[in-house]
Amino acid sequence: MGSKRHPMGELIREDRMPHIFCSGCGIGATISNIAEALTEIKKEIDLDKVAVVSGIGCSGRAAGYFKLDGFHTTHGRPIAFATGLKLGNPDLKVIVFSGDGDLSTIGGNHLIHAARRNMDLTVICINNFNYGMTGGQMGGTTPTRTWTTTSVYGNYETPFNLPLLLYACGANYVARWTSAHAHYIKKSFLEVLNKEGFCFIEVISACPINWGRRNKLRTGKDMVKFFLEHTVIQENPDPKDALIQMDSPILCGVFVNQDKPGYLRAMKEVLSPKLGIEEFRGDGKAKLPETEARAELKIPKPKQIEEVKIKMGGIGGQGIALLGLIMGRAASIFDGNEAVYTQEYGAEARGGASASSVIISSEKIDFPYIKSPDVMVIMAQGAFRKYRKEIRSGSTLFIDKDLVRPYDLPEGVNIYAVPATRIAEEVGRKLVANIVMLGFISALTDLFSLKAVQSALKMSVPKGTEEFNLKAFNAGYEYGQKVKRGEIA
Repeated sequence: MGSKRHPMGELIREDRMPHIFCSGCGIGATISNIAEALTEIKKEIDLDKVAVVSGIGCSGRAAGYFKLDGFHTTHGRPIAFATGLKLGNPDLKVIVFSGDGDLSTIGGNHLIHAARRNMDLTVICINNFNYGMTGGQMGGTTPTRTWTTTSVYGNYETPFNLPLLLYACGANYVARWTSAHAHYIKKSFLEVLNKEGFCFIEVISACPINWGRRNKLRTGKDMVKFFLEHTVIQENPDPKDALIQMDSPILCGVFVNQDKPGYLRAMKEVLSPKLGIEEFRGDGKAKLPETEARAELKIPKPKQIEEVKIKMGGIGGQGIALLGLIMGRAASIFDGNEAVYTQEYGAEARGGASASSVIISSEKIDFPYIKSPDVMVIMAQGAFRKYRKEIRSGSTLFIDKDLVRPYDLPEGVNIYAVPATRIAEEVGRKLVANIVMLGFISALTDLFSLKAVQSALKMSVPKGTEEFNLKAFNAGYEYGQKVKRGEIA
């Protein structure tokens, strides 16, 4: 006897069979529908450029069953991850395959904004009316007056009408079918495979073990029969009529099919004339305007630099975030090193302690957060109180000498002080105290070249203020040079 092969073995990982889906579940069938569609057009599409992203939940297992690049992400975040994947490599066809809880409830914010942006993604939303993997709890799509483990007397909340929601957000394509409508699922998927913009296919899926059992639909056969008997398929249905209630038919069809520019094309149409570039991508293959700017500066190849962790602290409104951003741009865009930048705010935002962090290295940086900085920059006493415990022995501390009084520091901390705010007021505005501090740091360290930090400064401040900010930078730089020469203690 010959060995048995999965009928979709070309695209389904047979080594992962038997699958984990419950008997009668509609997810496996939908995976097969997508695999069948891809098999049909494999000569027209490069399958090496197709990626499947899933989240957490029953449907979140999908990425692991396709013989394609697959990514199993955190709960509620598959669309966010897929957005980054598409922006980083626009050549990819990115498919999101996940559940109603993952996409529309826990991940609802990502769903609506990806649709609003018309991000170039194809999203398959398996809607089985509950959190099937974790015990059958009620979710954002559970129909009113149906039972789940957390609505034991019947759900009294109004569920999402997903076609209406996605229509209102601006998606290019919105369709709904049930897992009993294999032909329509495949047809819709083929329609959107080469379509730009945000394309959303909702599949109402059988879940006999959890939602079905609690609603008198105990087998897959019962649920498929229910779908076939209680579904109305219309041409160009109105999404306002798509709310699912069990005492009325489930409306299916293609609710939206338009050709607005997708996110990538819209971005290109707006930015290309202004920036003079044709490609926007994050994989390093596009020539960015900063590339030519760096070449014009004739900055020599950066020297090897071991990983340096820099943290800046102040109060909201002092430009602490901008200070870190300029440092990161100087190190990465213009000096050609690796850099990562993060920022944090307290609940108070403006007026409360805030911080930003930059890590600079010649090598790839594995972790973006700083636990023990090599360099600490503090511009307010409140920030010193909050971040003092992170200052370690042997590190370097830069402070605004008029605003910060350090105390209880570990031994061996190198302190450099500059009256940054006072100098900024002398220059013209105390708001540029952060730029004065930037010049001071540049004079006393070799973290980035002078040309690089000046170029990063000019591209980071509001247009028309470049010369004023450079004046503030130079004032801080000159003060740092005097400290370096020993003219100022």
